[in-house]
Amino acid sequence: MAPPPPEHVRFGVPFNGIVPLWHDGADITWHRPLDDVDFSSILGLGHVQTEPGPSVTPGGWQELVEAATLLPAAPDSDDGPVLRLRAVTPSGRRAINDPGDGAPIRLSKALPVEEAMGAGAGLDVIGFSVHIGRLMLRSARDGAILLFTLRAPRDPEPHHLLSVPSEVDSRQVMHFHLGTLLDMNDGAWARAEHADNMTLLDLDVPYQSLLGRSGPQGEQGLELERLTEMAQPVVECLLRPGFPFALGSSVIMPAGRPR
Repeated sequence: MAPPPPEHVRFGVPFNGIVPLWHDGADITWHRPLDDVDFSSILGLGHVQTEPGPSVTPGGWQELVEAATLLPAAPDSDDGPVLRLRAVTPSGRRAINDPGDGAPIRLSKALPVEEAMGAGAGLDVIGFSVHIGRLMLRSARDGAILLFTLRAPRDPEPHHLLSVPSEVDSRQVMHFHLGTLLDMNDGAWARAEHADNMTLLDLDVPYQSLLGRSGPQGEQGLELERLTEMAQPVVECLLRPGFPFALGSSVIMPAGRPR
């Protein structure tokens, strides 16, 4: 029997060490990497090749989504599928050891929904917030619009959840402009404005405020508590529909600008 053909897949936002895969049809599957791979240190950070996304964008802008090739397990095999990730550049510093035809990452078989969603253990909010904060930092650096979408199983269409236009000024102050159709009015959104059925919130975050003490070599790293505090409004919005979920993230950038 011939092996199943490779599939084109997009990524959901990783959580709890699990990566959701959005298949081209209406399916979502959740997997754990069997190799020593942390998807939250790779996805959304500019390491993976992108392709044009499906969202409608303003003139002169384009949505970029990260995608990969999924090699299904052979029939009647106990193995899971293999994901082939392609690095954004063929050489130089990158988080993927791409031999040229994509870095092979062994995955578990598709997890039952109950197991994927933690079976009562819940979401690692701190780890999730750190990942979201890193996405925000990269988006601000690139002057991009960070877009989060929500997709339900058996529903092929991703639904807009939150958009975050961002920029950084000459004083290294990052400006984030959060907009959602959800009715957000508590927590970090207590001072949000409401207009045209949208809930809007502006954040101004000096980059220096995120840095901790210098290390022995004089280097400064990001302060975990400050990074998660910056990400809190975004995280509160993303979790409002409830957990479990299948979130996707992409960036909208001026057409032709490399990322």
